Formats: sequence, C-alpha cells, structure tokens
Amino acid sequence: MNAPIEPTRLKLTIHQYRQMGESGILPPGERVELIDGEIIRMAPIGPPHAGILNRLLNERLASSCRGKAVLSAQHPIEIDEYNEPQPDLSLLRWRDNYYIDRHPTPADVPLLIEISDNSLSYDRTVKRALYARAGVPRYWIVDVSDDRSLLSPNPCRRLPQRAAPP
Repeated sequence: MNAPIEPTRLKLTIHQYRQMGESGILPPGERVELIDGEIIRMAPIGPPHAGILNRLLNERLASSCRGKAVLSAQHPIEIDEYNEPQPDLSLLRWRDNYYIDRHPTPADVPLLIEISDNSLSYDRTVKRALYARAGVPRYWIVDVSDDRSLLSPNPCRRLPQRAAPP
C-alpha cells in the first residue's frame, strides 16, 4: 500500500519573486515582501505609522547619522535565497553609492526597525526570529500605541564618521 502524498508548498526564491514583480504578476505598488519563500501582503501604512517613521528620520536620525550611516526607509534587505523583507527603517553601513548597485545584506545592517501598529505580534515573532537567524545585531520594534519607545539612545552616536574623500 502506498503512503499518501502530503501536499507541499512551493517556496519562491528571491529571483522568482523579483521576476513576478518585473513581469507585472505582482501589481505595481502592492505592499508585499518575501518571507520564508512566501509572498506576504503587508497592511497599508496609516498616518500614525507614517508619522512615526517621519519623526524617526527627521528628528532622531537624520543629523546624527549623516556621514555615518545610510538611512533606508521601507526598502528590501536581501537576507538569503528565500527572504527579502522590507523593514520600515534600516540603518545601513555607509557606502558612497548608497547601495545603488545591490540590495543590502545582513552584513550591511547594524540595526533594523519595524514600526508596529497591527503587526506587533508578527514583528515580535516571525520578523525577530528571521533577523536573529540572519545575524542582524540589533532589531527594534516601535509600538505605535506607545511611541515612548522612540530610539533612546540614538543608534548613530557611536558610529564612526566616514573618511573625507581624497
């Protein structure tokens, strides 16, 4: 007697995921990310979420990180073959070309920040485990309902200033 065959999920690679976007299978502007080979639809960004992100960028990080880190808002991080999340804010190691030639990898990321309103549980479990497995040194969650957690101390304070160009 043959054992029943269990259905399995087809895991997408980053390459397949990107091809879907380029070919129009994923609608332009669709808020999705690739997590463990699955396309995950993200919730629309509401005013509180957007406001906190703007506040972090403008009040907390822009001046203190200038010349020390690249601040990247809601752009992909290439973790491995099956994971390309889009964290709300990434503090990236300085590169003069601002990563125009490739997406950052975990080695480029001293800090990832997720702003959580309706995704708090997911950010605390799935995202935290993903970033820990990838070796991201620091992962912060800013809870929209309690924005007292807004980056204290400043993460750029101890980063070295980039060398002046010759």
